[in-house]
Amino acid sequence: MSTKKNVAILGGAFDPVHKDHVTVAKTCLDRGFCDEVWFMPSPDRWDKTLNASPEDRFAMLDLAFSGDKRLVLSDLEIQQGDFRGSYVFLMGIKEMFPDINFRLLVGADSYENIPHWRDPMNFFGTNYNGHLLLRDIELIVFARQDYPKPDVDLHKSKGYAPMLWLGKEEGFEGVYSSTAIRKSLMCNYNECPEGLEPVVYEYIREHGLYNE
Repeated sequence: MSTKKNVAILGGAFDPVHKDHVTVAKTCLDRGFCDEVWFMPSPDRWDKTLNASPEDRFAMLDLAFSGDKRLVLSDLEIQQGDFRGSYVFLMGIKEMFPDINFRLLVGADSYENIPHWRDPMNFFGTNYNGHLLLRDIELIVFARQDYPKPDVDLHKSKGYAPMLWLGKEEGFEGVYSSTAIRKSLMCNYNECPEGLEPVVYEYIREHGLYNE
């Protein structure tokens, strides 16, 4: 009997992509939490102001990792056009790839907010869909500084889909953030910030990103 391939979706702005993004994906793979990680940059979003275009963010991701076929860069969410939120998107790709078991790879900071996630195109004040995502999508939650480890037993008791934890004890301890890297570039554009791959830094310089 064949077993479905497990694919972890790592979505986000990646504005810009940094080393922790790649490290958490590789750690997830090495721990056996998934067979592949699909990096899924979002289109322009209603909930945050993005500094680089979808095309530039996609290009930087393309430069950030190579040689590991388990890491897959996908433009499926960018092609979607309008940002619809994670639940709508994940339900769509589950229909597109029925032979794959998708898991959502999210930080502990994002986990706390999932109940308030929604489809911004169809929101009328109370119709959040985060609880549906928790029910229907397996999670891999990774550690973020200053955020606690989720209560796995409490998560399970609510009838949610299974959740795996990826923290220091599992080999991952994130230290970088896109916000801090952008601030570093604004302060000193002539030096590659810690946490940024040199090849990505060169792309940023060549295209004049994050310098104002």
